[in-house]
Amino acid sequence: MRICSPQLGLSPNSVLGGEVYDREILLGLAKKNVKIDIILPKNLKIDKDVKNWFVTNLPIRRIPAILFNLIVIPYLFLVYKKTKFQILRLHSPQFIGLGALFFKIFAPTIKIIATYHQFREAKIFGLGRFLNHKWDHIICDSQFVKSKIIKEYKIDIKKVTAIHNGVPSYLKPKEKDGKLLKKYNLEDKIVLLYMGLFIERKNPLFLINLLSKLTQTRSDLVLIFLGEGPLKPRIIRRAGKLTLSSRIRILNPIYGTKKTKIHNLADIFVHPAIDEGFALAPLEAMACAKPVVITKGYSGSEAVQEGINGYLCYPNNLNDWSQKLERLIKNPSLRKRMGTASLKKVKTEFQWNIAAEKHLEILKELVNETN
Repeated sequence: MRICSPQLGLSPNSVLGGEVYDREILLGLAKKNVKIDIILPKNLKIDKDVKNWFVTNLPIRRIPAILFNLIVIPYLFLVYKKTKFQILRLHSPQFIGLGALFFKIFAPTIKIIATYHQFREAKIFGLGRFLNHKWDHIICDSQFVKSKIIKEYKIDIKKVTAIHNGVPSYLKPKEKDGKLLKKYNLEDKIVLLYMGLFIERKNPLFLINLLSKLTQTRSDLVLIFLGEGPLKPRIIRRAGKLTLSSRIRILNPIYGTKKTKIHNLADIFVHPAIDEGFALAPLEAMACAKPVVITKGYSGSEAVQEGINGYLCYPNNLNDWSQKLERLIKNPSLRKRMGTASLKKVKTEFQWNIAAEKHLEILKELVNETN
């Protein structure tokens, strides 16, 4: 079996959920002996010497995403001429979908799989009602997005599959690292952790207001922001304005096994996003046996069971968030019980090998249809 997966990025150090998802799925499929033709802009970071990955580089590195539809077309023909791949996998249909449909005019037996992480991606410049019926199969990383696509575009339920994200195997519960506790002045503190981009839809500024409310009755709280993004200066300014500068720590993104130590510094993971796919960071925290407090809505309830491994809170509702966090802050045994439930849920539901196997089943069905 051979597939083609044009990518705008596939870095092992990416902080973008969609890119992480693609890399893990393509690595998993390669291990299952699926041959994968990857089309990638020039000189981008990628895992080296992966068996069953065959990389074709575009002649340029920086490509406006919208132009990828045009630039990739001749390379689809070039790769197809050499390898005769059977399935074209679209990481982001808005940036590759039109080019893929043009290619299929000349290679009508090719099956096309579209991948969506958020419902807004399925709108595709207002052409969603037309284009989403052109894909042979649609994969979403949450039941929430799957349901919205089926309802909005009247897609046959059999043509849409939800396949959840996984977590890296190196993420495990461990004792708090003494050196890091001292380095970041976290000794004898209750640590809240946010990990993700500092952008509007992730809503990190809300956490400063929340911290202000919580510290009215607690003097031992610290909030770690780990990430990067345009809202960083505003986070710092708001913390200063509310005299919370000493209560926050802002850390640059880290990758790989280093994440384990940071996740295990935390007592509670917080994720206040107001527009989200099926976020990876909460799952990573769960793999380290942390309770998760997350926004109610989108796909949050697929990761967090209310009162079992965390809490679901109404977006931007300070009272709801503070009340539920206070329960966890005051009760170490509750944190431990919920953390244990998080770890159990990750082990049974959120594994990359499970996700890759489900992808493989879909690929086999599509190839059989062609044959």
